[in-house]
Amino acid sequence: MKRVSAAFAVLLSFSAVPGFAQDAGALPAAQHNRQKIVVLDGTLSPSSHDTSYANGYFTIRNDDDVDHLLKGVSSPICSSITAHHTNQEQTQATNDLFSHLSLPHNSEMIFPPSGYHLLCSGITKSLQQGEKIPFTFQFLDGDSVTIGFAVKSVK
Repeated sequence: MKRVSAAFAVLLSFSAVPGFAQDAGALPAAQHNRQKIVVLDGTLSPSSHDTSYANGYFTIRNDDDVDHLLKGVSSPICSSITAHHTNQEQTQATNDLFSHLSLPHNSEMIFPPSGYHLLCSGITKSLQQGEKIPFTFQFLDGDSVTIGFAVKSVK
């Protein structure tokens, strides 16, 4: 399996789609869809400076023999979701990363604290450590994957 750096991902426009509330206890920590795409290791770290923001970290893997396209990420607690890079200047292209992210066949992309990751802004509820928050990843063919991001403590 080849490993692809998120820094080389396609950077285009993004629009967050409102999600549906789900029973947090029933959210899987990892899930495949019919396209053989799995999202796993989702964590959400609330900002220590502003409670209306949180950073999301995850891994996305395409176990299929064909490329796929991520067209959006949504969560019922986020007014908007954009991409963020810890050590680089923010641009519109950076913000829009998750609207047209190419997922090469048989590859894995990691979105860690020290690189590209998602920024949940306009949080609509108080976050509790250990709680699982649903995030839905939508793909070009209309399929999606929803997993629970575990809330970590504020650092």
